Amino acid sequence: MTQPVGRLHTAISRRIPHLPDAGGPLSGSTSEGAGLSVLFVGDSSVAGVGAAHHEEALAGQFSAALAEQTEQPVSWRVLARSGDTVRGLTELVASQAERLDADLVVLSAGTNDALRLRRPSAWRADVTVLVDVLRERLGRPVPVLLVSIPPVHRFGSLPRVVRWSLGGYAMLLDRQLARLCATAPGLCHLLPGPLPTNTAQFFAVDRFHPSPLGYRTWARRLAASATTFVTESLLERRQAQAAV
Repeated sequence: MTQPVGRLHTAISRRIPHLPDAGGPLSGSTSEGAGLSVLFVGDSSVAGVGAAHHEEALAGQFSAALAEQTEQPVSWRVLARSGDTVRGLTELVASQAERLDADLVVLSAGTNDALRLRRPSAWRADVTVLVDVLRERLGRPVPVLLVSIPPVHRFGSLPRVVRWSLGGYAMLLDRQLARLCATAPGLCHLLPGPLPTNTAQFFAVDRFHPSPLGYRTWARRLAASATTFVTESLLERRQAQAAV
């Protein structure tokens, strides 16, 4: 990180009130019985900052919505570290002592890379490496949902000029996700569609992370976007297993 970028990141970090990660277990299930297992990997959004526990944060809310839409139980696990870039998350995944297991990965990251002005081409390469490491630790080419970078331009904790500048940069990085998903198999760029304009309800008190209501709204829209891809991916997997 260059010195000017480092100073910018430090100044922004000082403006944002520190909130803890969501509490409670880092894994759960929507109901009993065999179903779909989902591994959530990411930064503070996956760590559930802004929510009291993971059932009301991204992992729990997304899993509940996906279970409803696919009509099957969903078990979930969280692997996250607040403040991490994609490179940091790659190190986190690689450092896991136990072998990872999941039918599907949901990856939500990029805000911290945008705050550090990571070059778009380098960031795309970082995401590619993270996906490769995840699949290596999982032992198979599981489908990966790449969540669109959150709307940085609406983060009320940032000064307006910084908010719009970094928001535009986040969109630039997000376009790299779309290009990567268009060329690499088993990847889906997950877009939530328009989010509510009432930022007071959508964001937590730090005006940077979602509130429980914000997580619920965001997660349900992401799950709706994911349903077709997830259903088709699971069908292909079952057909491949049956053919063996």
